[in-house]
Amino acid sequence: MTADPPTRRRTAPGLIAGFEFQIVAMRGQADTYFSLITAPFFAVVFMAIMEYTGRTDLNSHAVVAPMLITLWTAALSFSGEMISDDRANGRLESLVAAPVEFSLLIFGRLSACMLLALPSFLMSYLAAGTVFGYWMSFERPVLFAVALVLTAAATAATATALSAVFVLAPGARIVQNTLSFPVYLLGGVMVPVSYFPDWLEPVARVVYLSWGADLLRAATTPGEGQGSTARHLVMLCLLGTGAFVLGRLFIARFLRRARALGALAKDGD
Repeated sequence: MTADPPTRRRTAPGLIAGFEFQIVAMRGQADTYFSLITAPFFAVVFMAIMEYTGRTDLNSHAVVAPMLITLWTAALSFSGEMISDDRANGRLESLVAAPVEFSLLIFGRLSACMLLALPSFLMSYLAAGTVFGYWMSFERPVLFAVALVLTAAATAATATALSAVFVLAPGARIVQNTLSFPVYLLGGVMVPVSYFPDWLEPVARVVYLSWGADLLRAATTPGEGQGSTARHLVMLCLLGTGAFVLGRLFIARFLRRARALGALAKDGD
């Protein structure tokens, strides 16, 4: 990320400023789009499983899952590098000094990264249609759009918390790559958590993806999840909000610690 911070008026919302900054930063950065490469391949593999097992009624799951995987992959990637890159490139001091809340800048920047969900879904949709002739229908298009926006926002909020954790506890970066598949499984991106063992389902419901995945499937699968839409929307909002609150607390602690040590612009505390 090599873009310079945009000029912001004192009254400009931090979220919008961060969003605009990240859009500029991602232009021309090839590594930004690496997480998209796997989307059509996942779609083909998942569709092949459904076709082979005769569960074509779950084909929509195979199209939605790669998009959720891309969201979480991007969240892990950007949350692990964003603040560290800002420190290494000498950007952090100017961003912290901006007349907006730093945590909102981070959340806005990560929200921009979530735009990767759109091309990943399109690629999955086209892969399923081209290879298997399955063109997914949208039974409840408004619900699909709302669920996608809320899931992306919850992902950005979770990534905001992770970004500060990775800087506060450098050892946490070691487990960064190991967080991918456990979250895919617990989040029910492919297999709904209602199919999980009774003892595991409450654990999986702590993962926001489980609620987002259910909503997206309900919007594309006839008769699925018709009676629990409101509860899923509320839980997705609550988990996303809780993650953002934690992110603000973690970032505030990171800034206090960095200022106390005089290490705001250094690569290590």
